[in-house]
Amino acid sequence: MNNPKADAALNLSLSLPESLHEKSTSLSAVLTGSVWEILVLASQDLSFLTKQYPQIEVSMLLENFALLRLPPSLIPTVSALPQILYIEMPHYISFEILSGKRSSCITQVTLPPLSLTGNGVLVGFVDSGIDLTHPDFQDSNGNSRVLFLWDQTRDEDPPDGYLFGTEYNNDQINEALRTGKTLSRDESGHGTAVAGIACGNGNASKGRYRGIAPEAELIVVKMRKNKGLYPRTTELISGIDYCIRKALKFNRPLVLNISFGNNYGSHTGTSLLETYLDEAALVGRTTICIGSGNEGNLRRHASGRLEESREKVVEFSVSPYETSLSIQLWKQYVDSYQITLTTPSGSQIVVSEETAGTFRSLQDGMEILWYFGEPSPYQILQEIYLEIIPAYDRTMIQGGIWKLTLTPKQLVDGRFDFWMPSGAQINEETGFLVSESALTLTIPSTARRPITVAAYDANTD
Repeated sequence: MNNPKADAALNLSLSLPESLHEKSTSLSAVLTGSVWEILVLASQDLSFLTKQYPQIEVSMLLENFALLRLPPSLIPTVSALPQILYIEMPHYISFEILSGKRSSCITQVTLPPLSLTGNGVLVGFVDSGIDLTHPDFQDSNGNSRVLFLWDQTRDEDPPDGYLFGTEYNNDQINEALRTGKTLSRDESGHGTAVAGIACGNGNASKGRYRGIAPEAELIVVKMRKNKGLYPRTTELISGIDYCIRKALKFNRPLVLNISFGNNYGSHTGTSLLETYLDEAALVGRTTICIGSGNEGNLRRHASGRLEESREKVVEFSVSPYETSLSIQLWKQYVDSYQITLTTPSGSQIVVSEETAGTFRSLQDGMEILWYFGEPSPYQILQEIYLEIIPAYDRTMIQGGIWKLTLTPKQLVDGRFDFWMPSGAQINEETGFLVSESALTLTIPSTARRPITVAAYDANTD
């Protein structure tokens, strides 16, 4: 399939048998049981699809974005509709974390004359959940400061307009606290830690360890993990949408914390997730804060500039325990060059723009999959997507030093950027031998309107 309305990863997924999706960490993100989940930018409400196609589930988000669940066989039909502007598959996202109250100059604004406490403000967390029993999230009467909790992992009573999970309101949460019933757990503790930094009132420490906004009220979304791996961008964007709609309903200002990110995209603010956040940041009184990631020293980004008649070799190491690996190459459409992939055993695969669409080869017991992307909304760059997965009954791809050789044919700009998955999605030993630490903000912190928050070591300034 070569669908100009779809991103490269989705086009590649649609051209492969289902057995290969299960072998790829990246490509398996599109699967939700027996159906696929996709993110859509449309020109109008898409609720009519459920009448025409009973197999399709639609969750309309703000600004005519939508989450669709449907059989993959219907994706070409749906994408051909004039109301569909662009579609993307979900991508896994990884934890980030923020800290450092004093070094962030928060202490000063909590003192007179400003005395800011977050009173009257809603703070939304789309994360791993929250420990509802923690005293720092309860008021002086023992009532929860969490107004709403959407647990996406429990498919019992979804919020209105959404396709999965269970919603709990403040009355249900308080009743559970009184009776000792457990409504939801934060298995990793990440969401609780982030919420404590932002909104903890210090009850557990007798006021010593208070968060930034100790009188704010909370809206919490616990994201589910697809196939037990990681949350996806579709869970994230649904949670963001949920928090903003709640704030609009109660006419309250909302500060939204996102401590997640990934590397799938050009990092220029043009993916559907980034575009959605730019639009959502203008809705109501919404402030979106996003952690920029911990990628600078992980060797996941390589870049450079090609020159006429001079090829460029980009080497990368692969851990011997890597089950699959995806790499994106982003370049100017006007530039044309040949790409040679050399495996650790010396085998070579050669591709170029003439390959067009999907290219698939079997090499050294591995499936080597390429997709040459088409122009997409707001995007001036071309994506060339590479996926390496084990073939036959193997479970790992070949470890060692791989090479990507770029041989120019016609150059106008020459700039190129390679990206690997972020965080713990691949092993620490896997990375580019000569990497670039600049531009390693994770998506969606690369969106234009949200506030991007970097890391800071207060011990060394």
